[in-house]
This record gives sequence, C-alpha cells and structure tokens, in this order.
Amino acid sequence: MTLGTALAPLLLPVLVFVVSFSLEPRKFRTGLYFFAAVGWVLMLVLGWLTEAATRLWDEIAGAYVLLGFLVLLVLAGVLLGVFMMISGVTLVLREGFRIARLLSIVLGLALLAYLALGVGVVLSARPGLEWLFVLLAIPVAYFGFGFASFVLYGLVYPAWMERFGGPVNTVIVLGSGLIDGQVPPLLASRLRKGRTVRDRSAAAGLDPRMIASGGRGPDEPVAEAEAMRDYLVTAGVPAASVLVEDRSRNTEENLRFSAELMAEHGLAGPTAVVTNDFHALRAALLMRKAGLPGYSVGAGTARYYWPTAVIREYAAVIRDHFWLNAVLLAVCLLPVVGFAFR
Repeated sequence: MTLGTALAPLLLPVLVFVVSFSLEPRKFRTGLYFFAAVGWVLMLVLGWLTEAATRLWDEIAGAYVLLGFLVLLVLAGVLLGVFMMISGVTLVLREGFRIARLLSIVLGLALLAYLALGVGVVLSARPGLEWLFVLLAIPVAYFGFGFASFVLYGLVYPAWMERFGGPVNTVIVLGSGLIDGQVPPLLASRLRKGRTVRDRSAAAGLDPRMIASGGRGPDEPVAEAEAMRDYLVTAGVPAASVLVEDRSRNTEENLRFSAELMAEHGLAGPTAVVTNDFHALRAALLMRKAGLPGYSVGAGTARYYWPTAVIREYAAVIRDHFWLNAVLLAVCLLPVVGFAFR
C-alpha cells in the first residue's frame, strides 16, 4: 500500500473541501467543508500526539495531552467571549447605542455562561445537570459549527481571492451609507480597495469599468453611488470608467441592479465585488445568486467593529435560509424539550 493510498481515507474531508472549492467556492457548504477539514486535521494531529505520548511514556501521558487540549479549548472560548464583550462595549462607546450593536456583547455573555455551566456540571457531578449540559450542546454545536465555519471561511475566502482571483472586466463597489452626504472611512476603504482591483486588472491588459452601487437613504442628501463616483473620480479614476447604480437599498439589490446595469452596457466576463472583509463571504453568496461570475474581496475593518458586524452577517445568512435552519434547530432542540418534560 502506497503512502497516498493510506492517507486518502484519513484526508477525505480535506479532499471533499478541495473538490467543492474547485467547483464553486461561493457556497456556504464549502465553508462548512473547510471548517470540517480543519477540525479533522487537528483531530488527526491530536490523535497522533496522544498516541506518541502513550508510546514514549505511558497512558497517563496520553491522557495529559487530551486534558491539555481540552483546557486550551476552554481557555480559547473564555478569551473569545471576553474579546467579544470588550469589542461590543467599545463599539457602543465609539458609535452610540443601538440594539444591533449589542450582538457581540450578548453572544459573548452567552458563550461565557455556557462555559460556566460546563464547569459547574463538572464540579457538581450531578447526573441531571450533566445530561442537561450534554443535550444543550446539540443546538449549541449546531449554531457554533455554522458560525465558526462562517467566520473562518469568511477570513480565508476574500484573502484567497484577493491573491489569486485574477483580473476582471467589472469592479462593483457596494455602498455602506454616507455621513452628512460625505463618504465615511468605512466606505472609503471599499473604494480604495476597488481602485486597487481595477488597477491590477488594467495592468493585466484589460479596460475594467467600475460600478458605484448604493441608493439614497432617507437621511442622505444624495445617493451613495453619486458620492462614491465623485470620490473615485477625485482619486484619479476616469469618469468614463465609472457607472452609477443608485436604486439599491441592500446587498441583494446592489448586485441585482448592478447586473442589470452591466447588461445595459454590454459588460460581461469576470466581476469583482468589493465590500468590507466581514461582508465579503455573504456578498459572494449573493453574487452567485445574482448570476454574476467572479469573486468578492474585502477591505479591512476596525477590530472593535468586526465581531458585531460578523455576527450580523451570519444572522443574515440564517435569515436567507430561514426555514431550513428553523427545522434543523427544532430537531436539535427536541432532546432538550424531552428532558425538560420527562
């Protein structure tokens, strides 16, 4: 048996991800495969370390390796919960109070509460609490696996596409709101990234067009797209290279109306959608839905803003597939309900 034949069954989750990514990276299931592959490889490494420790020393050494891994896992969860709470508080202090800006704080508290419940269960050694903790782990794992997949793949996908996405014929920059009719820093970062993608494509011999996409909000004196176009032209992009899509109110409309505008001007071929990093993966999912070939990339975001924004994006993905998630969550909760009414 060759080494490749021996490793193939062990690395099957990795192969599944590679095939899915090669066929269509703009699917959420590809992110699930990626996280599963990373977790599987980590489990293989942990198993190898445990076996090596047992072989070199004794079974106690192998048990210590497993215990150390569990401690690191719990510590990582605690640090993540604290980081999310601090980021949420910082966001509220810097940008004002809104219910949506409490998402990071709420999720951080929920994570710490669940970890505290686990510690309490271990210390109390009460069978009833142990079963409750185990059953609650089912819905927690359901959301946790999906969210972790979204976060990890949401970091990897735009970074990969920025490096290997290749030249495009059209660059769509998504709006994010104006402040007093002016382009704020968050939107400016998108526009700068869009120009970088355009310049890279132009250097490859193409003549890419840019689409500034964003409608006019009730508190905005002009449409976002108009302010975005002015920003790009002032920054040196030829005015003839910038098209304006000024009807959209959300990402789905951004992409649908931009696709219509591209058809009107005879633009075809690969397209790059530019947004912020926390939004790039969902933009790619919606880009596929809109029938736009290509990829999405993301501009950087302030660290304090990123956790709440990512949670909001994941909530939007769940909303986009509401009934599927509702049914699966109900199935996950059935054992908990059965335990409560036993």
